[in-house]
Amino acid sequence: MLKATNLEEIKAIPEPEIRKYILKKATELMTEYGVNDLNDIGCFVVLERSENQMFVVSEMEFVEVLKIENLHYLHGVKILGDSYAEDIYLPVEVKKC
Repeated sequence: MLKATNLEEIKAIPEPEIRKYILKKATELMTEYGVNDLNDIGCFVVLERSENQMFVVSEMEFVEVLKIENLHYLHGVKILGDSYAEDIYLPVEVKKC
């Protein structure tokens, strides 16, 4: 698990596709909410496939499947307070029927 609470930690995410996506989203959220410190409004959590038990759907405000380039992520937002949320990403394999 990698938890990023600031832009420097986001830049350290090893997978370039999700790093680029999260960096753009974090910058947009910080501008929208008028904060200089990401940790004032939330954080981003990138899980490993093996950490699927940490992605508890019933705790999420919403859940979606994101396709970022050729990768798929289960994405959920967990509200932890009035003005703080965790944006959580779990890599998944999508099989077409």
